[in-house]
Amino acid sequence: MAEYIDSRGEAQPELRRSEPTLDYADAPKTLQSLDVLPFPMGVAAGSELAPLRQRKRIRLNFAKLQSFELVNRQFQRLGVTFANAIALSPSNPAYSPYVGRTVIMGYPRGGWLEATFDAPVKFVSSCVTSSRPTVMAAFDGNNQPVAQTEMRTANLAGSNSELPPNMELCINGEGICRVTFYSFDGQLTIGEFCFGT
Repeated sequence: MAEYIDSRGEAQPELRRSEPTLDYADAPKTLQSLDVLPFPMGVAAGSELAPLRQRKRIRLNFAKLQSFELVNRQFQRLGVTFANAIALSPSNPAYSPYVGRTVIMGYPRGGWLEATFDAPVKFVSSCVTSSRPTVMAAFDGNNQPVAQTEMRTANLAGSNSELPPNMELCINGEGICRVTFYSFDGQLTIGEFCFGT
C-alpha cells in the first residue's frame, strides 16, 4: 500500500484511489444511506489523535465541476454547501491538484473559503495548497470553536517549502457544523475534501 507523510513527518497508509467517490450527479438523498467504509485518518498539527476505525465518510469529487464555476450548492445533496468558492483547473503548476485536474479556490474574496454542513459531522479533512500560512477552523451550531489546525508556512509546488503541496489538514471534534479556511493575504486551493461521522 502506498504511504504519505503527515504533518508530523510520519508515514501513514494512503487511501486507495480506487475507493468509491461521490459527486453531486450520483449522490444519495440522505447521508444515512451511505455505506460505512474504512477511513484511516492522518493527524495534522493541532488536531486530536483519532483512532483508526470504521467511519461513515464522503469524499467530494470535483472532477465534474467546470472551470470558473462558482461552487456553492452543487454538493448539497451530500450534506455540504460552500461559500466564496470557485472551481479551477490551475494553469499555475505551483497549485497542482491532488487528484484529477480540478480544485476549488477562495473567490471573490481571496484566501478564504467556507463549508457548512446540513447535519453536524465529527471529522473533516482536505488537501490544501497555499501561498501563505493557512488555518482550518471548525465551529459548532452556536458558532463556537470546536477545533483548529494549521499550516505554518506556504506549501506551493516547486518552492523550497518544508511542507509538500496538497498538505492534508484534518480536524476531529463533536458537532462540527462549519469549517473555514483562511490564508493570511494569500491564495489557497483545496484539491480534495472529505467529511463524515
